[in-house]
Formats: sequence, C-alpha cells, structure tokens
Amino acid sequence: MAVRHSPISLHYSHRFLFAAALVLATSQLAVLVWTRTGWGWPVDDPPPEALIKAGHWKRARAQVEPLYKAHPNDAELNYLMSEIDDAFGDLGDARSLAEKAVALKANESHYHRQLAEVDGETAETASLFAKGGWAKKFKSEAETAAALDPKNLDARFDLLEYDLQAPRLMGGGKDKAAAMAQEIARIDPAQGDIAQARLAQDRKDAAAQESWLLKAAAVQPYDHEILAAVANFYLQPPQRNLPLAEMYARKAVAADSGRSDGYTLLAITLASEARWNDLESALSQADTKIPDDRSPLYRAGVAILTPADPPSEELRRAETYFRKYLDAEPEGGEPPLAAAHWRLGEVLEKEGRKSEALRELRTALRLKPDLEGAQKDFKRLE
Repeated sequence: MAVRHSPISLHYSHRFLFAAALVLATSQLAVLVWTRTGWGWPVDDPPPEALIKAGHWKRARAQVEPLYKAHPNDAELNYLMSEIDDAFGDLGDARSLAEKAVALKANESHYHRQLAEVDGETAETASLFAKGGWAKKFKSEAETAAALDPKNLDARFDLLEYDLQAPRLMGGGKDKAAAMAQEIARIDPAQGDIAQARLAQDRKDAAAQESWLLKAAAVQPYDHEILAAVANFYLQPPQRNLPLAEMYARKAVAADSGRSDGYTLLAITLASEARWNDLESALSQADTKIPDDRSPLYRAGVAILTPADPPSEELRRAETYFRKYLDAEPEGGEPPLAAAHWRLGEVLEKEGRKSEALRELRTALRLKPDLEGAQKDFKRLE
C-alpha cells in the first residue's frame, strides 16, 4: 500500500524543514548552528531532511539519533527517527515514533503522512483479517496529511496509490485515482506527468507510460529522480531498452552524483550487457562519491545472476560483489544483509560449492527467518 519514496519509484518526496532550538551541553552531540528555520545542523553536512531525500540514511541517523536521545519529546525528532527506523527495517519503532510525533503536534501534515507510510507498510505484512483495518488507517492518515497541506505531494501520491489498489467498498477506485492525478498536476506539472505514468502502468499501457515519463523528463530535465524513473522504466520488460536505460541512468548521475540510484541503474544496465570494464568504472565512481552505500554492487550481482547459467568468470565477479556488500552495514532502504547472504548462496550453488551455499543460506535465515527465496533454496539443497 505505502510506497517508500525511492528515486527509482515513480514519484518522489517533498519534505519540510522544521522549527526548534537547542543549546548543546555535551561535545558528543553534533555541533549545531542556529538558523531561522529552527534546529541548525552541522555546517559541513546538509540537514537530515535533505540527506533523507537523497537516500543518505546513515548520515541522517548520525545527526538525529543523539539529539532524539537527548530530547525524546521533540515532535520533529520523533518524526525524523520514525523515517530513519522505517528505512532500516524497524517498523514497530517507526510506528511508535510517528504516533508520538502526531500526538505531540497534530497539525503537521508530514507527521500524518509518515504515520500513513508505516500503517501502509504494516498492512502489507499483516494477516488477511488485519489488512483491512491497517489499510483504513493508512487512508485516514494520508487524507489528514493532504487536508492539512494540500500541496503535500507525498500524501497525494499515497492516496492515488490507495485508490488504484483498494476496492470501491474500501473507498478506492480508478476514477478517484485519475482525479487525484489531476490534482497533482495542478500543484506540480512534472509530478502530474509522473502520476499519469503511474495510471498508465496500472493499465499496463507501456506506450502511454513511456510518453508521460518522457514528458516529465522534458519538463524537469535535471531532476535526478525523474531521470532515474525513466531509466528504470527502460530496464523493465516488455519495453526493456538497455541503451536508453544507460542514457537516462547517466543523466541521473550527472544531475546528482551524490545519490546512489543513478549508479545502481547504470550498474544493472552495464552488467546486463556484460560490459565489464564500463561496469567496474561505474562502480569505482560510485564508491568514490557514495562510499557508505554499496547497493550498486548488490544490484550488479543480481543482474549477473539473472540469466539461467552465467559463465564461471561472471559468477566469480558476482561473488566478489556480494562479499563486498556484506563488508558494511547496508544503507537504509537497501537490501538487508540477509538478502546478500542468500544471493551469495545462489552464486556458490551455481559454482558447485553446495556446503558453502548452505552455510550462506543458514546465515540468511538466521538473520531473516521469513526470507522466502532463502527458505526455498535451503529446503531444496538441504
């Protein structure tokens, strides 16, 4: 139901700066400067909302977590920690923090939108009987967010998604989604094009989806997230077009070389084309620009595994990528270590190293017992 706002998705976040003040009493906390908007963040790093929008969850966590511990009743810090915990897979704490932020300051649109986000994610994993209740909570919070701030595009995209997926008996409907797309277009024409692309995707009309995405890219030719969305479109069947995927992925990197999604899409494209020198160059550039996010390595490894029987030298390359990914904590919103252990197990099985593959699968299931792919592979190999 809820969609984490990744640049690879069809829409993106519009976040808000916040107001508060703090005089720090310990040198262990970040050194802040006062700004007119409220909390002032380290002068040598963007504020956490900018880091979150760019996918730099670890850096945002390093800023926000010590402040939250010192000021646990600050509404904005509860909101930010909810976003961060959600990105790192702690949905329970994320919900509690979002609920507290709303309780502390009920008239903030983005707090309600974050609560809608975690309610929607809870609905996705809830039992069949509980899904409906969580979906209604999602809708209610998203509607409140949109009512408090009609220009909150995150909330409006959430409602569009609800209308596309929910039956009419639960308040959904394709006609409502189309109306919401028009509302989004009135606020932001490029995002209106993205909304129309989502409607076309739902209709399985790839030609219309492509047209709307390209229109959005023409309106905002330097928008990293829109360019990444176009590149991602060209990586998907049936319209898969690797040269165009590469072109838009490179445009996304050029638009913002400090974000991972352009590199990730470029890595997938180059690995799919077996252009190993170009792939190594792209991965090296990503490591230089975003050393704390190794997701391009993971995605390149998965792309190598996609064909039924990759050559042995390509399997060795994929193994290297997965082992490098496992050497560091994953960035927020990226595949967990359990997924990398599972994928490494796949590589080792294809290389005929069954005992090592089983060891990786056991590790994956210890870290994430409900990881379906690892469950199936372990059952088959054991």
